[in-house]
Amino acid sequence: MVGYSFFQSSTLGMRSQAHALDTIGRNVANVNTGGYKRTDTQFASVLSETVGKNTSDVGGVLPKDYQIIDSQGVIQSSARDLDLAIVGHGFFQVSKSLTDISPENTLYTRDGSFRLSVENDITVPGTGFTAVTPVTVDSNGVQINPVTAKDGYLVDKNGYYVLGWSPQTDGTFSNSGTAAPLRIDAHAFTNTFTASTTAQLQLNLPASNGIITDHASAVLDADQGTNNSNLVTYTAEIVDSNGAKQTARINMSKSGVNQWDISATTSRSSSPQVGTVMLNGTLEAGDQYSVTVNGTTETYTVLGTEASISDVRAGLIALLNANGTISPNVTASAGNTAGEITLTANATGTTFTSSAAAANGASTAQVDTITISGTVEAGDTYSVIVDGNEVTYTVTGGEADLAAVRTALVAKINADTTVNALVTAAPGAANGELTLTSDNAGSAFTSVVSTPVTGGLANTAAKTTTTANVKTTDDNTVASATTTSSQTSAISTISFSSLGVLATGSASTVNLAMNFSDGGTSTIALNVSDLTQFASDFLPLGFDHDGLASASMNRVQFDSSGHVTGTFSDGTQRKVYKIPLATFSNPNGLEMKNGMVFAQSAESGDATLFAADTTGIASFTPYSVELSNVDLTTEFSRMIMVQNAYNSNATVFRTLDEMTTVARDLKA
Repeated sequence: MVGYSFFQSSTLGMRSQAHALDTIGRNVANVNTGGYKRTDTQFASVLSETVGKNTSDVGGVLPKDYQIIDSQGVIQSSARDLDLAIVGHGFFQVSKSLTDISPENTLYTRDGSFRLSVENDITVPGTGFTAVTPVTVDSNGVQINPVTAKDGYLVDKNGYYVLGWSPQTDGTFSNSGTAAPLRIDAHAFTNTFTASTTAQLQLNLPASNGIITDHASAVLDADQGTNNSNLVTYTAEIVDSNGAKQTARINMSKSGVNQWDISATTSRSSSPQVGTVMLNGTLEAGDQYSVTVNGTTETYTVLGTEASISDVRAGLIALLNANGTISPNVTASAGNTAGEITLTANATGTTFTSSAAAANGASTAQVDTITISGTVEAGDTYSVIVDGNEVTYTVTGGEADLAAVRTALVAKINADTTVNALVTAAPGAANGELTLTSDNAGSAFTSVVSTPVTGGLANTAAKTTTTANVKTTDDNTVASATTTSSQTSAISTISFSSLGVLATGSASTVNLAMNFSDGGTSTIALNVSDLTQFASDFLPLGFDHDGLASASMNRVQFDSSGHVTGTFSDGTQRKVYKIPLATFSNPNGLEMKNGMVFAQSAESGDATLFAADTTGIASFTPYSVELSNVDLTTEFSRMIMVQNAYNSNATVFRTLDEMTTVARDLKA
């Protein structure tokens, strides 16, 4: 019985060494497998229970496998955009399901050889890339023929979906939260864009430029092809609220010593037709502004009580929109600048003609109206003093009534050569009324009237004055464009110091509100702190903005921080996702699955996600893959040892077999 127990040790030995050879064979076979982690076989002794007082324990050996998952594999360079290797600790997180990202469906891998997997059908308009509800017509009303495409996701070699983080609204990553599948087909981000809100302009403005007192009119003239050499412009590219790339012309003109006006002109649709009228000048009573549309003219006359040119504009707009001939075809509205009126056809394809004119009002003469009253009695005196010169009429008693007294006083005033050189007297409408009118339009005078009492009855006199409208300026002008496909923002002003840099207290940011032909808008906070004013040429140096246009994605790559970077059809590169890594307290305790993926287990602990670029635990190597952590030299050395051990156990087994054969023969 004791002899037969010898077979147990040698048999277990051969079986254990055979198992070790199998493990070594699998390691060697996977030496170039991406993300493969080797298994090392160790041995444990086995003892049986004692079966008798004089019988020794019998036993042997059993194999014990250890997964070496936390050991770094060999990094091999690659030419593929979708290859990414981990250097350090951590695992890629993948999901077996596109929609159910549950712990049961989540696996982990070190194999970063990814690919694009196409999934669901999507409808894309034939003239653009919009992976949403199909658009049936374009901006011109033309039918769009939709095409069918596939959306695609980043997957590993098993077809499992790689999980990652999406950016926040500001384009940055929070480096936390639940990871999700990464869609990376060409149309994935065609509806994802960032409208421009800030920009920075760097250029030199010529200090020698002449002053333009009316920036808005100079810009309007430039729109019509008449360029003022003192108006300098810079063409900037931004992204509007529809995600479209747009061009804005930044206008700059010198408005004073070391002072510049800035505005922005953008394109807008010329269908329906749009006309522009610009009102300018100093407001004085009697000034007139006229707009003619299709031969019908409306004129606004300045009252003198308007606070600004905007009030005149509002009055003229009201007249145009109330005109029964004009309003059915054209609507007037306020433009961006104080004196700008926009005329828009009410229907697409409708055309109209428009023009504008301005007339400077004339100076008017001052008129004082004097009214005398009371009972006419001999000896009553009525005195009128004009600019200190007094004319007095004394009632004789022969006058029939106040009208006769008034007529006599008028005659005496006009007979006084000194007073008559200043004013002309004339009878008024009422019996006791007379007027004093300045002989020179626009020239003012002062008048005083008095009525001494001589009889028992009181006499009175009163005076009212119509102040002369004295014209001081004749600068009322209009600029008009019959049709225009542009619109200019409100004007901002900046100031420079004598050193040619932005003056202390001057605005370093100007806001430019713009409208575009696609209906999009954009309000840009333009940083002008880098503008200079030196005695040299206009010198543009640079322009930057924060917008990202809607575009299709042509290429996908990784960077060393784990960002998924897309190259878009507009030439930009954008970080569209970020790949996190998962760590475990005991990565060697993970459960190995087919396809070189691992499942979380009780021995491994729970997964913790982290960003490689913020922790230092690991880093990424783009255009590389991690192969196995198998060392052939070590494996072959172990194989020789295992083979020798197997042979030795086989020799023991053979010897025991020979011994039992001899024992059998002896018995016979």
